[in-house]
Amino acid sequence: MSLRGRLPSIVDFYNPYINAKDAHGRTREQILKWNNDKLERSHNYIQILFPLPEGSMFSYTAPVIDKKTMEEFRTNDHLQMTLGQAFDRMMRFYGFKVVSALDSADPVNQAEEDTAAEEKEKGKAAEGEGEPRPSISRITRNPWRMYAVFEPLLTVDIEPAEDRNDNAGTTASVGADPSVASARDTKSPEKSVASAGVHRLRVIRGPNFEERSWSWCVQMDHNHLRISRILRSLRVLGLQRQCEAFYEALTDVYNDPKISIGRSSMIFWRRAVREPLHIAPDGTECKWLKTL
Repeated sequence: MSLRGRLPSIVDFYNPYINAKDAHGRTREQILKWNNDKLERSHNYIQILFPLPEGSMFSYTAPVIDKKTMEEFRTNDHLQMTLGQAFDRMMRFYGFKVVSALDSADPVNQAEEDTAAEEKEKGKAAEGEGEPRPSISRITRNPWRMYAVFEPLLTVDIEPAEDRNDNAGTTASVGADPSVASARDTKSPEKSVASAGVHRLRVIRGPNFEERSWSWCVQMDHNHLRISRILRSLRVLGLQRQCEAFYEALTDVYNDPKISIGRSSMIFWRRAVREPLHIAPDGTECKWLKTL
């Protein structure tokens, strides 16, 4: 049997020439075509789109990647491309858009495409495919329900004092939490997005950011856990530029005085990006990653 024949199914799921189905009978292309309402309501796809070396407490069918899988993703241009497509879709879901040095000077076309896509989704919702979005008051009215979702996050130790001050001496944004370092102020052990000859990716707020941010720009939300997973998965699988660009956008949103995102969530996002790669945001260590 060839090496490719023994690769875990997540590789075939992301291979554009195979388009294998996941454990629930869905292909990658089918999931990426879901409207925003379905992406919000469904809770067993994010583990497939962004696999991790750690298991999932929310989905027993979630793939767990190993060294061979990681190496295949990092060296296969087709897998990098399709994983990037999943990243782009989730950025639109959160109200962001991805631009590069080439198209950031003329974002009009992308903005028009985003607006058209949102109008199409609104039309589907009007036809009965979507559900009315819940109000923020309904989310915050039942804090114990949210606490049940975030209990693992809230019981983890907060950064030690010396780490909370590691950004001392830098210029803080208005309303910034000094415990959270800007992506511009710290360096990742992986290759920087500013490497010579590589166009720098940016994640910026899209024209629909205000509409889309209602579901996650709050103190606590299940999307915060999704974001931690996305950041870590991008790092492990080799999309470091996308990871850093997303983290920079999240830092900008967190430091926005008009937005209130819980400090614990931002700490987890920072850990997903800045901790050594073998350490997950919750402190779990991956032995095989530690040996690399």
